Amino acid sequence: MSGLELSTSDSQSRTTMRRHIPKERKEVALEMSLLNVKDRTIRRYTGISERSMRYLRKTFRETGEVTRTPVCGGRPRILDSLDANVSYCLLSASLTYI
Repeated sequence: MSGLELSTSDSQSRTTMRRHIPKERKEVALEMSLLNVKDRTIRRYTGISERSMRYLRKTFRETGEVTRTPVCGGRPRILDSLDANVSYCLLSASLTYI
């Protein structure tokens, strides 16, 4: 396929609940699916569940990509010093009125 080392342990794929599946592994699984490999076999070699494979194919049909990218980035996760000072002032002001 694309040179990735894939796990062949079927029992490991059933017991391991991973939340994130790397994009490269999804691409390999999609290639296998397009070659008419059964989902059960894909699960055995990649560790991606059959349900995740259905969702992966649905995402690919809708977007043409194996992962969805958000339209906007959302709120910043790291506060700078100004944000921290404003938050501190608002918090201390609200505690004085309690």
